[in-house]
Amino acid sequence: MANLKELRLRIGSVKNTRKITSAMSQIATARLRRAQNTALAARPYGERLKEVVAHLIGGIDPAERSSAHPLLEERPASGGGNHTLYIAMTADKGLCGGFNGNIHRKVLATLRADREAGNKASLVTIGKKAASFFSSDEGLVGSHPAPTLATIVELSKAVAADATGRFLGTAEDVADEERPNKVVLFYNHFVSVLTQEVTPNQLCPLQPALSEGGSEGGSGNDSAGAFQREPIFEPGRGEILEHLVPVAIESMLQQAMFLSLIHI
Repeated sequence: MANLKELRLRIGSVKNTRKITSAMSQIATARLRRAQNTALAARPYGERLKEVVAHLIGGIDPAERSSAHPLLEERPASGGGNHTLYIAMTADKGLCGGFNGNIHRKVLATLRADREAGNKASLVTIGKKAASFFSSDEGLVGSHPAPTLATIVELSKAVAADATGRFLGTAEDVADEERPNKVVLFYNHFVSVLTQEVTPNQLCPLQPALSEGGSEGGSGNDSAGAFQREPIFEPGRGEILEHLVPVAIESMLQQAMFLSLIHI
């Protein structure tokens, strides 16, 4: 049986531990609030930019989109079937509940389904956990670190350059016949502190806005009901798309990183 001195020492140790864990909880809460506020503040810009670009694309005939911008090209499946480049975004660390595991399971199931259907699927990872999990996958072609508030802008540019370079065939390690037909990002969309939804987001080719009837179209109401009539562009639609399409892809990556960063 412990004597009085040992009990007092144990009580003191527990109190000190409680102080430390309380301080860690306060720091974590402050970091969560800062990341959440940053993500929510950036969301309106990203969503509006995506709407504008989707509306501009919808006003172009599908057969002419590739001439408007190469990142809008809808390429038919080659002899080996469709080729999709998937980007899986996770964290560098593992103390995030199902944050990493949900991405792993969803991307793995998607890769298997594509390959079983006779299609080609390649993979780029963001975060050490995804890089480790998919390290032996035959389709792994690149990896990037997980985002932080300090690196999110430069990282989104790097990932966008990597993805678009592979889509266009301008990357050094991509032959013309190995170009993917599309690029899809998988990330955890923030719903609440306890809830994240694994969400796919097609980056290339960018998609047009949908009308209320579900068909493509730039005039009339789009999916968000933001545009009521066709605007007049100055400069022309092509010049605007030349600048906005790469910016929109970077913005979509930034938005996904901001939303994921809340839980990393």
